[in-house]
Amino acid sequence: MAEKIKAAITAAPNIDTANVHNPNDLCKVLEYFRYTVGTTLDCFFATGVLRNCITWYVRDLENMGLLQAIYIARDRRTHFLAKHYSADPLKWQKQSQDTQLDLFGEG
Repeated sequence: MAEKIKAAITAAPNIDTANVHNPNDLCKVLEYFRYTVGTTLDCFFATGVLRNCITWYVRDLENMGLLQAIYIARDRRTHFLAKHYSADPLKWQKQSQDTQLDLFGEG
């Protein structure tokens, strides 16, 4: 039983050694979205930062209040619907889209 646990621990990837939280890459992503509106795929091609890392950085920047998805439209490369992000507060939506609509028209 101890051998199975040891094998599972050695086979699992170590998050601390993964290059997901590189401060230089985080700055590159923030700078890209500060001056450009685009998707995570656009950011990948412009900065060279791995796309899976960009998605983590986007989540962190959204939680910090530094980045926001401003619209959803078709991506120019994949033609699938994708969020387009911006770090420019002037382009952000002023009203929250998480509000629930009233179904019965009262009020």
